[in-house]
Amino acid sequence: MATRRQPVIPHWLWPGIIAATLILSVAFFAFAALWIYSPPGDIKALLSDSYLWHVVGFTFWQAFLSAVISLVPAIFVARALYRRRFFGRTLLLRLCAMTLVLPVLVAVFGILSVYGQQGWLAKCLSSIGIRYNFSPYGLQGILLAHAFFNLPLATRLLLQSLEGIAVEQRQLAAQLGMNALQRFRFVEWPALRRQILPTGALIFMLCFASFATVLSLGGGPKATTIELAIYQALHYDFDPQRAALLGLIQLCCCLAIVMLSQRLNPSLPVGPHIRAKVAGQSGFATGKNCR
Repeated sequence: MATRRQPVIPHWLWPGIIAATLILSVAFFAFAALWIYSPPGDIKALLSDSYLWHVVGFTFWQAFLSAVISLVPAIFVARALYRRRFFGRTLLLRLCAMTLVLPVLVAVFGILSVYGQQGWLAKCLSSIGIRYNFSPYGLQGILLAHAFFNLPLATRLLLQSLEGIAVEQRQLAAQLGMNALQRFRFVEWPALRRQILPTGALIFMLCFASFATVLSLGGGPKATTIELAIYQALHYDFDPQRAALLGLIQLCCCLAIVMLSQRLNPSLPVGPHIRAKVAGQSGFATGKNCR
């Protein structure tokens, strides 16, 4: 009996391939137009420009610091929200979701009204005779704004990971009499560890491609990211070649970050051997004999 030949590419994969091809085509033609119609220039001179690599280095540095500042406190906040049920917890989680839809300029004006030289904090400290010297511009302002946006996001993602812990594991930890540190190490930390890297990579890319925040709080050439340098190259200098080069650098960096994140945190296929392994682990966790 003849068997039906399976297609090389599954039918359900074609819509994604078509959409990805269209997106890549638009990006390719945009970069090609900038490169072709730009005035002639020396590529080696662009690549050897010290300011260009200063911008790239600062972009990586501020994105890394923003991811760390947002992720580390989120671990403790998510754990506190996971272990405690209190009045207003649901409202607090909903407020955490508001940062995803809040306009950037509204958040920037709010930060300036609190941390600026004429803000609430400066007025409160001056009323008790303390001089306020903090400036919300530059790297510290960028980190403050990025933490405001991404700390609630990281908290919600890590909290979802903690809430996915099986009830049997918590019951077993209680039966074994584990203290808070042991519960965090053996029960909660494995769930957090699986989510920390994807969350950190997501926050890193959001901060890496940040534009309005850096434009508002950057504070000069020393605090310029690739996104802002592209805007300056097109709007002020009208240098499409530099803008295209910066765009390619940013695209390659983001692609490398995504591939590194997928490499360090691969998704396992759900096959019979995976199901057997998971069943064995769940049986061990619940104290049952799986033989």
